[in-house]
Amino acid sequence: MEIKRKRNKLKTSIQSSVGQASLEFILIIPLLIIIVLAVSHFGLLIYQKNILEQAAREGARAIATTNSDQIAYACIKDVCSGLDQNMLEIEVTPGSRTSRKVGDMIEVTVMYKDAGIAGLEGIFSGKGSFIKAKSNMRMECY
Repeated sequence: MEIKRKRNKLKTSIQSSVGQASLEFILIIPLLIIIVLAVSHFGLLIYQKNILEQAAREGARAIATTNSDQIAYACIKDVCSGLDQNMLEIEVTPGSRTSRKVGDMIEVTVMYKDAGIAGLEGIFSGKGSFIKAKSNMRMECY
């Protein structure tokens, strides 16, 4: 009789432990999902920043060697083909082709408005975040 009681107590103890572990898992899983999403979004931001830096470098090289804004914009858009083109802003300093001379420094700035994780960043901050990359080169031709 006493052995049966001990077995029943052991079964009850094991069953309540399983329920407790399930409840703890259910309470922790949303936090784990948020951490995984945050880490993956951070990786996406690094990837996009890398693309923008390459695009700014290619655009500056195109202007420095050809002095053509159209070629530079085409190079930048080609490098950024995986990004949403509507969110892309390109700025060249000095802006006019006639004001650039051999030996002058030109600066190409490429900005990309990132929507965040499904646009949540824009909802909470009231504005989206911009990823920005700049590149400088010396003019080599007219």
